[in-house]
Amino acid sequence: MSFVPRTMFPKYNISLSNFKGHHQKALTKFGHLAPMIDLVVEVRDGRAPLATSNVLFDRVLSGKKKLVLYSKKDLSIINTKLLDKWHSSSNEDYMYVNCNNNTDVKKIINKIKQEYHDYDLPPPLGLRAMIIGMPNVGKSTLVNKLREVGNPVNKNAISQKQTKVAKVGGQPGVTRNTSEVIRICKNPDLFVYDTPGVFLPTVKDPETMLTLGLVGCVHESFIDPIILADYLLYLLNLQDPRGVLYADFMDHPTNDIYELLHYIAKARGVLQSDGAYDEVGIANFWVNMWKQGRNFDGRALFDIAAIKEVNNNEYMTLRKQEMERVSSTKVHEKIVEKLGQDGTAKSKHRKRSAKDREYDIRNRLFKL
Repeated sequence: MSFVPRTMFPKYNISLSNFKGHHQKALTKFGHLAPMIDLVVEVRDGRAPLATSNVLFDRVLSGKKKLVLYSKKDLSIINTKLLDKWHSSSNEDYMYVNCNNNTDVKKIINKIKQEYHDYDLPPPLGLRAMIIGMPNVGKSTLVNKLREVGNPVNKNAISQKQTKVAKVGGQPGVTRNTSEVIRICKNPDLFVYDTPGVFLPTVKDPETMLTLGLVGCVHESFIDPIILADYLLYLLNLQDPRGVLYADFMDHPTNDIYELLHYIAKARGVLQSDGAYDEVGIANFWVNMWKQGRNFDGRALFDIAAIKEVNNNEYMTLRKQEMERVSSTKVHEKIVEKLGQDGTAKSKHRKRSAKDREYDIRNRLFKL
């Protein structure tokens, strides 16, 4: 009898909120900084492109030119034609990148340079971009790499510690405050702000929270490891029902997470003579293999919308529904209270200082 993967996942009682005080503080900070920002760069995890999108960013930074970066290209198998469709009717450019790859980072810098040169009068004090995203999607890694690639330095003269200006870590919440402006290029002058990852007030369903757990947006202790491992098995079977994605441990597909964990424990040599093993430890081991891309391939999707390849209309509908859902939360009420009804501190454009105007006059005279 041929194997049939599950088409539904059990509805477990999982908390749908992981919103913290510093997330609210960061959103308010974004709104106050909005007048100084020329470009918003939103980082999303390429393995969960919809789940790692935060509609609150559109609320506090509306009216800003946006570049969406789908990161972790080395771990994702998303169809770029699908991304083309999703972004075809929006005012958002996107790039599919590996933030640790110098070639990809150079492409990002060149894209930001193009934004600078697209101004009729380029910002005389340089272009300022804000790097935003959900927790642990790779923002600080990107900032460090942008600075390293955009400002080549003599590594014998400057220590590696000095070249890293943004703290990074394998768990969410390493960055708690919005950074001071960081220069990533001198010709032209390009600057970025590193920011804390900001969670949604609540997610729409347990499956979305499980997806965020698989990409590391929540701490590994937030969700039961065996439930998370089971959800991973469910998603992998949807993508390849032959069991190829866990063939290193067993030679046939399964819907039983405990059977798979048993085989993993056996392969690792930690199965006791009576068949007992540390179920939680093995579940964490297997999930972390996929989270960090340490398995034989490591490339997959964890987002149901991406696996099903929803079309552009469905994508836009999902985004609209998400905005409506989030608009009814207390977090959104606080944004309106502090930043105004439009959510952008009553200003969508960068304020021009006296120094800016002085440089504008000099540029005009120079062109004459």
